[in-house]
Amino acid sequence: MTRSDDAPAEHVFKLLVTGPFAAGKTSLIQAVSDTPVVETDVDTSGDEASVKSSTTVAMDFGTYAIDDGGVRLLLFGTPGQRRFWFMTDILKGDVDAVIYVIDADASHTHTEAGEAMRALLRDLRVPLVVAVNRCDDPAMAVLLARQLGTLASEMAVPCQLIHRESGREVVVEALLAVLDRLERQGVDMLDPVSRMLQTAGAT
Repeated sequence: MTRSDDAPAEHVFKLLVTGPFAAGKTSLIQAVSDTPVVETDVDTSGDEASVKSSTTVAMDFGTYAIDDGGVRLLLFGTPGQRRFWFMTDILKGDVDAVIYVIDADASHTHTEAGEAMRALLRDLRVPLVVAVNRCDDPAMAVLLARQLGTLASEMAVPCQLIHRESGREVVVEALLAVLDRLERQGVDMLDPVSRMLQTAGAT
């Protein structure tokens, strides 16, 4: 299928990329975005400056197109520092799924991350995919996600979010979760989405 650059996407979904400070949220969006990423980074202040030199203070925004643009994902990344968490409340409106990013090695962040994740999902009630960054072991990813409080039906994806293909696996899983929910609600699976599913299964 050939599309002009200014042709509208036939299906657009909004994904909220959130999680603790320095987990890899910006890295995910930078890795997969087809368009220049909108970033709001400033120098990190306080004790966290030793962990990461810059941090998001408002949002990151990128896009990812599938099926030559027939399906477009809008990726909104939230700040990780607690003092900017209010931006999550601003960005979470009308989201279709949440990608919750954690750093497998940063165990000191996991308790607070689990509490924040469960509070967010109680409010949103949308599909969840947990991206377990800096992890290559699927069993470990599932274990960490369950410790956060995920349900057995919610996906946990081991990933290395500095790599495009690894990030792509995460966003495709999020999209599949959205499509599964729509199908269960009786929403028709139109042709562009069917083609997308076939493409994702072939890669």
